[in-house]
Amino acid sequence: MSDDNPLAPEPATEPAPWRAPAKVRAPHNIHAIGIGRTGAAYIEALIRTGEVEDLLAVPGTRFAALLIDIGDDDLLVPGDYARSLKARLRSRGISTDGFHYESLVLAMPDQAALGQLPKGTALPKAGDHVPRAIAKAIFALNAEAGESALQRFADHVKGSDVPSTVLLAYGLAGGTSSGMAVDLAQLLKGKLPASAQVVGVGQLAHSGDGDYFNSAAQYQAIDAVDAALQSSTNPFGGGFFVVASEQSWQRLSAYTSTGLKEVRQRFKQMVTNRFVADSFMRFVMSDGSEHLVRALQPGRGRCTLFDVAKLTHPGVQVLPGEAGSKWDAVLQQWIGFVPKYSRLRDSFRTDYAEVHVHASHDMQTDMIDVSFKEVIASHYLNGGKSGKASYLSFHNELFDVLTAYGNVILPGALKDDFAAYPASKVSFDKLDAAGRLLEQA
Repeated sequence: MSDDNPLAPEPATEPAPWRAPAKVRAPHNIHAIGIGRTGAAYIEALIRTGEVEDLLAVPGTRFAALLIDIGDDDLLVPGDYARSLKARLRSRGISTDGFHYESLVLAMPDQAALGQLPKGTALPKAGDHVPRAIAKAIFALNAEAGESALQRFADHVKGSDVPSTVLLAYGLAGGTSSGMAVDLAQLLKGKLPASAQVVGVGQLAHSGDGDYFNSAAQYQAIDAVDAALQSSTNPFGGGFFVVASEQSWQRLSAYTSTGLKEVRQRFKQMVTNRFVADSFMRFVMSDGSEHLVRALQPGRGRCTLFDVAKLTHPGVQVLPGEAGSKWDAVLQQWIGFVPKYSRLRDSFRTDYAEVHVHASHDMQTDMIDVSFKEVIASHYLNGGKSGKASYLSFHNELFDVLTAYGNVILPGALKDDFAAYPASKVSFDKLDAAGRLLEQA
């Protein structure tokens, strides 16, 4: 961590910018609920590596995970990792009493059970897009099973005196997840102890996501999140992260054209979404979740952008064995792409930013840090480089010498600050009356 703040002047007069509080008390429990395919990727990322395992080795800690989807295609891999985690805990002599994992499969009902649907509406098949209104209705039809699963989840959270953050992760462009998310968050909020905060994690679709990119569902989902955050009954009391995956997609896609197009597309989507979910969850668990708690403080009542800004990818532009100096221009180029791929509109400004740089010690980390500060200050901070905004930077060493990225965190965004919002509205406006009705929930 860099304690100096070259972008901040002497103590400012009113209004003073937000300042980081003292370190939070450790340990801090992390729990997670994932909805749909994207939610499954975040749950998998959280339990695949050793951070949760190490957390549960601390007396008094607990971890709960719940995965909800229509059909079980995307639940199988996270379930395998959950079983592996439980086995690892036993092998280390760590009690499994602190670990709770459950998946809830919601069946697609017949058309009669859903009541009156717009004329000509056919129920989606497995793997197809589920309109938000239908997803919401399916969750309501499974209310008893859903309430029971949430109660078991909440009871496990209550079993620890350690403060907790509950993450609710889902894809903003998916009808299944975004149709259920706000209602589910409201139900969850009423079941959790006062020591637990609910934090939303909504991932924007990237341009490689096909029909999901700037979809009508995403327009309605962003609207729903914005309305929830402004509500007196806001279920996301801890805050809401909007995760941008576009730069990670663009970095992987650049100069990658070999192999069968369809296979390459699926592979790139999988790698991108896993990389983004892994990056976010490693941030969540780092330093006893101190970074997570601090980063949420200035964004209450608004969204906090979490942009996984990938800078290098193995075998793309610079190949293994080539001179390391070739990375310098590449790093500068992709740091400069942050404003283009952050999915924030040019008018967005904030009083606070932080960047978490991940790179090997062989890369020019000082140059990366300076370049990030230059770009973030110039494009996002009130007053630019000479203003009163706060900027924090953190360095993390990667042992992968061919990969580098920065997690860019910018709080204070409303729906109109996201370029994806008007772009998704275009898709919504193109729907006929029946299609719009199905996406409104």
